[in-house]
Amino acid sequence: MQVEVFSKPSDLESLRESWDRIYERDPEAHFFVSRTHLSRYMRLFDGAWFILAARPTADSEYVALFPLRLRTRMDAKTGHFYNEINMAGNYASDYTGLICDPRFAEPAIVAFAKYLKNMHWARIHLENIRMSEARLRLLMAQFSGASFGIQEISRVNKIDNVDNRKCVSIDLPASWEAYLEGNLGSNTRQKLRRFLRKVEGSREFRIATADETTIAGDVEILLQLWRQKWGERKGKRLPVILSHSRKVMRDNFESGSLFMPILWQGDKPIGALAIFVDPVKKAMLFFMAARDESVTNLPVGLILHGYSIRHAIEQGFKTYDFLRGDEPYKYAFGVKESTIYCGQLYTRTGLNLGNQLDARSLGGVLKKATEYHKAGRLEAAKAAYLQILQVDPNHRRTLYQLAQVLTKSGAHRQAAEVLEKLCALSPASVKIWLRLGFVLKAAGRFAEAISAFEKAMQLSPGLTVAKFGIGQSLLQQWRLDEAAAEFRSILRQPATNVNDRVLRKGAWLLLQKLTRDEPSIIPQSDHLNRNIAQLKSSAWTALRSPAPLAAARR
Repeated sequence: MQVEVFSKPSDLESLRESWDRIYERDPEAHFFVSRTHLSRYMRLFDGAWFILAARPTADSEYVALFPLRLRTRMDAKTGHFYNEINMAGNYASDYTGLICDPRFAEPAIVAFAKYLKNMHWARIHLENIRMSEARLRLLMAQFSGASFGIQEISRVNKIDNVDNRKCVSIDLPASWEAYLEGNLGSNTRQKLRRFLRKVEGSREFRIATADETTIAGDVEILLQLWRQKWGERKGKRLPVILSHSRKVMRDNFESGSLFMPILWQGDKPIGALAIFVDPVKKAMLFFMAARDESVTNLPVGLILHGYSIRHAIEQGFKTYDFLRGDEPYKYAFGVKESTIYCGQLYTRTGLNLGNQLDARSLGGVLKKATEYHKAGRLEAAKAAYLQILQVDPNHRRTLYQLAQVLTKSGAHRQAAEVLEKLCALSPASVKIWLRLGFVLKAAGRFAEAISAFEKAMQLSPGLTVAKFGIGQSLLQQWRLDEAAAEFRSILRQPATNVNDRVLRKGAWLLLQKLTRDEPSIIPQSDHLNRNIAQLKSSAWTALRSPAPLAAARR
């Protein structure tokens, strides 16, 4: 069995036919791993999501897909970065998993596990996995060696004691009457009949379902009612929950997969449901509900669920799924119970397999390392840069920033080695040759520093900062006449910007020292060395900052 990886947005379209075909064939597939639902959500994580696709041979059709997502984390104690793999639908899907043509399920799952064991990760979060016990056992068995640990995780909400691994659903019969006369208690049966008649025969109440003209407002009605009930409890997570829920509902409506009834009392909405519709698996899946808590004389939730269950039966659907959570009210509807799996695979070392980062995470690590660098946390930045270079030794931006850190730390020899490598990778970069020259000079390698400055001059003839660096290096070698010639050359050049004016002043000061003081005191003069350092710093800052230069010229 061969496994390939798809990770680009265009891949989602190229997999369309295979995804839909496998989904239809797999009896264990559920709406949350369908292309209709998942492909839109995955686009929120471009650069992080990937799909493992298995097929028996290179020229055969795909028989299994495993949608996943990569995440980069940092160990707060060690500052070491590592990777986690999540299910692609995490945070927007009550269930996750993979899909297989049942004829190839066993070899495909084994192949997926083998591929994962050759990737770089420290944890795999198996969150809300819905698959048969046979498939789950087969997957977990591939990670039973001494290198891995497996932890099952409870999902019981401590506030209300709801177990979110328990899921309840209804096997729908052929008719509404058959449903009412089936597993329902007599009290629920009577209430459903009575209150649906009351609402549908009333001028005061009505149930309307969202359409293209109302969907935007209907989504906001549901979210506003939900926020009134749950907003305080969700705390800081509330904006993210609302944003995700809004996008998920709008995306599924656009794909024709959302059924949204709202109960109105006159012009006032008093309750709403959002339900996903899966015509392939003949299932309706309850996603979100909210009601006006001030309405106490009408069982709003019962009415809306009853209305939706009846609609599902009329449309020929086979399942009405209440999804995760064993809230007591769900059991009044004549449901069956099942359990999903929540757990974690982890490496015993706590480090990535292969002890290196996944290449796709380098951008995120570099961003964090840059934050450390700017904040002056040089050791943390250095450690992160080295982790990146372990994966990509020629990562140019990382090499440059590592050289900066090493220079600030006084590690001039190591900084020079990094910059020499960078010069080989980017031989036409004036900036890198200049930085190499100053680092070599700081390391006391004056002849090599002059060569680096001369290389910068070849690329940018007349470059004042390079001439100044050459003059400084000659001065440190006691080649005083040659140094004076360099400084005079700088004074003969026109000063067109702040950088040039700073360097002309420095050249003039050094010439004054050379012509007025005893030459023997020049290299040892603390005052002069401080002056040179200040001038170099100012010049280098100006060189790196074109905006201030432009402002100065104006």
